[in-house]
Amino acid sequence: MIIDWFVLLRNIGFTFATLMLVKYYIFLIISPFYPLKEKFRKIKVIRKHACKKFEPLVSIIIPAWNEEIGVVKSVKSLLNSTYDKFEIILVNDGSTDSTENVCNSFIKLQSKDDQNKIIYSYKQNGGKGSALNHGILKSSGEIIVTMDADSVFDKYALENLVEYFKDPKINAVVGNVKVSNNNTLIGYLQQLEYLFGFYYKRTHAVLDAEYIFGGACAAFRRENTFDKYGLFDTENKTEDIEMSMRLKYNGVNSTYAENVICYTEGASNIYGLVNQRLRWKKGRFDTFIKYRRMFFSLDKRHNKFLSFFILPFSLLAEIQLFFEPIALTLLVTYSIISGDYLSLALGNLFVFVIYLVNAFFSHSKFNIKLVFNFFFSWSLFYILVWIEYLALVKSLQMIIRGEDVEWQNWQRVGVSEVIL
Repeated sequence: MIIDWFVLLRNIGFTFATLMLVKYYIFLIISPFYPLKEKFRKIKVIRKHACKKFEPLVSIIIPAWNEEIGVVKSVKSLLNSTYDKFEIILVNDGSTDSTENVCNSFIKLQSKDDQNKIIYSYKQNGGKGSALNHGILKSSGEIIVTMDADSVFDKYALENLVEYFKDPKINAVVGNVKVSNNNTLIGYLQQLEYLFGFYYKRTHAVLDAEYIFGGACAAFRRENTFDKYGLFDTENKTEDIEMSMRLKYNGVNSTYAENVICYTEGASNIYGLVNQRLRWKKGRFDTFIKYRRMFFSLDKRHNKFLSFFILPFSLLAEIQLFFEPIALTLLVTYSIISGDYLSLALGNLFVFVIYLVNAFFSHSKFNIKLVFNFFFSWSLFYILVWIEYLALVKSLQMIIRGEDVEWQNWQRVGVSEVIL
């Protein structure tokens, strides 16, 4: 009888796993074509608009709440940019630490030219969405960039970003975010997670289905986004996901910019990571409910790959996650009892393929170090599974109770060097 239950649960788990494998194999097959598509897109843009000079004013909005440790590094990274036509809108959202003094002291030490590029503004605490909206209203740029105060931009990021907006069809761009603090196990796991996750955005870009413009590094053509469809939703604590879905719902074209690199600070401990993922999941569920008509939509404004594949599989992944910790434990137990390790072996093989494909295509040359990392790091991802599971359960409880999450803040250590 017990064996029968094991077989049933194993088959259910195998069905979920098979569906997710189909998704990720499709992603792994399509993603390597991203550079080719980008090359053809750029050639097309050059042919049509070669004679037009395009040097728009770029406004970077940095919302800061208790960011005394990292905010100066964020601003410094922008001042070192190879693109010169920009302004920084630094919004202090009612910080209770020394963010105010740190910002003012730093600005006073800058040259006159750099001081003129920085607009510092203090406001009463209203949350991240409110701070972003405050900054947008104070900005003058044709291109609006959102940036977290615990992040730094590569010096070529703005220059590369502007190249994408030379294409008049592109109205929103999401950059390539890398986690920098990897001197802890949690930091290292997040770094690998971001590496793989952003690699899959290549597929979104190839199929014109990019739909999450994360707040750490996202850009918008003002007249075709905020001017048409409004500012960030201050009621949704994942205001970036809500804005992303709102724009996709209205048929706004977007893409992923792999060479627009932003380094961000991940959560420094498990408690911070759980709170971060709780905010993400709660906000995503709220957003999916709000824009539920996009699922399996026949509306001409909606990308069919997004409506019929990416969004449904996003929900399927959450359903799978709800049963995964228990199912995985039972699967391992069943394998030990029965001596049938085929399912575990196939799962490990798939994870190895993910490492291998990323090692070949996510860098300019083959990254042998990433392949070797597989042998001791793949099993550590089950830590993230449990963290995601806790966040999922808590977010469902909050939905049932009608509760909401707050703008989380964890102990900052500052952005450090990236080694992957």
